Amino acid sequence: MSLVTIIIPAYNAEKYIRKCLESVVHQNFDDYEVVIVNDGSFDHTEDIIKEYRSKYSFISYYNKENGGLSSARNYGMDRLEHCKYVVFLDSDDYLDSEYLCNLVTKAEKNQSDVVCSGQYRITEDGQIISHVRYHLDKQGKCILRHLNMHGKMYRLDYLKMHNLRFPEGKTYEDNPFNLAAFFLTDHIDFLQYEGYFQLVHLDSITTRKILRTDVPYKELEESVQYVIDYKPDDYDIFEYTLMSFFTYFILEANRKHRYYKLSDRKSDVKMLDELCDYAKRILESYCPAYMCNPYLSIMKKTDIETKQKLAVTVFMRMIHWNCAKWFVRVFYKL
Repeated sequence: MSLVTIIIPAYNAEKYIRKCLESVVHQNFDDYEVVIVNDGSFDHTEDIIKEYRSKYSFISYYNKENGGLSSARNYGMDRLEHCKYVVFLDSDDYLDSEYLCNLVTKAEKNQSDVVCSGQYRITEDGQIISHVRYHLDKQGKCILRHLNMHGKMYRLDYLKMHNLRFPEGKTYEDNPFNLAAFFLTDHIDFLQYEGYFQLVHLDSITTRKILRTDVPYKELEESVQYVIDYKPDDYDIFEYTLMSFFTYFILEANRKHRYYKLSDRKSDVKMLDELCDYAKRILESYCPAYMCNPYLSIMKKTDIETKQKLAVTVFMRMIHWNCAKWFVRVFYKL
């Protein structure tokens, strides 16, 4: 039984997976195993996996028909029984050597169900283009929580207790998953440490134009309902996290890609209108007093940067005043 399992989904990853695996096998921590899910690759990905499997006994792998990133992650989770913690690592990303040690130390000290650490976004030549760092406010709470998978560790029995799985066939599949994972427990901890390196490149899923069939509408609503039924202690933070997600997803994620000038990356007007209607319906149905959320106050001192706080506050007012569609169309033309 290993303390930690790293699940790596891989699809046609021959260009990147070697660097990924090098970072994994050189961790300054020894109580872990690696499960690679080869998701129907037809390049030389499996050959590279076999090479590492022959050298390192703690690496195992499965071959399955292609089903997408979420399908591969779920497949890997379904085959875990004895580990305590699970970490997800994309095959084009990599870790620094202290990653597992730092996250496990925090989790073991506080008996955490979830540990969140930061990340770097980098180019193929190693240039850092942005980073995420978690900060605690004066009350010891982390207000701004990022719903992606990067830099996180989860207690496996906690995930299984709530049957948390990734919606298959969707983009931004980690958002419903983490919205639930973050707020169904009081045992969530944050590290002011960045040891996860997310590679931003033209072949990655997040650089492609998002289609309406990619958006996990149903799964996100189910997560919202599940959390509210569970009555989270940090309800105001949950509500603000949801508002921040809508602001980012509509104003930023669906716009031209932030790191590449992709002329076909914009979503069409119909989809933008649909997203605005969806955000308004979810907020009014499940968070009817969202405009009274204390973190919408520009003057309230928190760990949130002024620019982001202003964006969320303005966009929520646009939704509340039924001006969001107009506002988004103007914003996209800027």
